[in-house]
Amino acid sequence: MDRHLRPGQVLYLYCDFTTPPKGKYVILACPDVRPRPLLFIINSLISPYIQRHPELLNCQVLLAALDHPFLAHDSYINCSNVVDYFDYSEIRAQLVNDVGRIRGELSPIATRDVIQVVRAARTISPHHKKLIVQSLK
Repeated sequence: MDRHLRPGQVLYLYCDFTTPPKGKYVILACPDVRPRPLLFIINSLISPYIQRHPELLNCQVLLAALDHPFLAHDSYINCSNVVDYFDYSEIRAQLVNDVGRIRGELSPIATRDVIQVVRAARTISPHHKKLIVQSLK
């Protein structure tokens, strides 16, 4: 299973850190970081909180449903917050139980946009920026 996980891949994972806990689309921004790979969350809408904070709003990347057939509608990658919540073994367990949780990959345009936003993000550490940009190139 590990060899099937690549940078820019979209997974559908059960997230118990959301309110309420639910399945969410996530981007594998840097899968090679162990034991906790770096992820970005995909949201259907941009929250009012983010909309009120330009430094966070500038870190939202449009994910066009037209270019990503696993999406029912346009969505947004939240690149203001790197998620390292999941232990690699937790991700592996969810995928082994349901390989269909591997949904697809970011389009080249979305990948380019994520790299551009990550480079400019003030909310991501320089170390994480470097890892993510190198991984997605």
